[in-house]
Amino acid sequence: MPHHLLNKGFFLVIMICLIIPDLTKAQDAASIDSLASEAAAYFEEAKEEEALETYLKILDENPEHFEALWNTALLYSRIGFRMDSEKEKEDYYKRSLKYAEKALELYPDNGYTQFVYAVAQGRISDISGSNTRIKKSHIVKEHADRAVELLPNYAPAWHLLGVWNSKVANIGSAKRFAAGIFSKGLPDGASNAKAEEYIKKAIELRPEKVIRFKLDLAHHYERSGQKQKAIQILKEVLQENPKNEIEEWNLERAKKLLEELS
Repeated sequence: MPHHLLNKGFFLVIMICLIIPDLTKAQDAASIDSLASEAAAYFEEAKEEEALETYLKILDENPEHFEALWNTALLYSRIGFRMDSEKEKEDYYKRSLKYAEKALELYPDNGYTQFVYAVAQGRISDISGSNTRIKKSHIVKEHADRAVELLPNYAPAWHLLGVWNSKVANIGSAKRFAAGIFSKGLPDGASNAKAEEYIKKAIELRPEKVIRFKLDLAHHYERSGQKQKAIQILKEVLQENPKNEIEEWNLERAKKLLEELS
């Protein structure tokens, strides 16, 4: 074979070797983008188990994918909240915290990272003893504050901060006394006024989430001794038409709470 043809053949092989990796990367990126769109659609339709499964597929391909990381953390906390047993809740909450910690490590300056880290820590707090709850209340406050600072129009962050204020403001005097003795104490600044303001702000920003947010507003009123306000809000919630199974589940919770208060 002539020398010039050998050179052309060699050049062609080199070009193919250079092009194939780029094509593979492009195909992988397209596949991940497709999965991300699929997961977001599942989430929007309140198909949270399917969304979680899809985000986990993305993380198998790219463990540092931001959208998949923070949404996986959030979904583990949300699905875990609906689990029946404490053991199942704990399992999901620990997974939520694992992915939230990874997101915080890689993307510390992102508002969604700050939000989901606060959520994960809050869920762990919910199933922990008093001392752990007190310690984690400081962590939740720090990251929830950062989330609303970075995402001032993100309703779930305001909702989270409102619920935090409600829980901390209404801790009994005995627990407050113990907190002052056995730890650095409870965080300063929590109030029932802020709890109401922030949860109402979440409702204003995302009125389509009214069932979930108003249910937590009712819980706040109950927690703070405003029984009639809680009853009124629950009656409003029960007039809503649920759009999916999760909203139906929340309506059942609202109905049960109303029966307890009436």
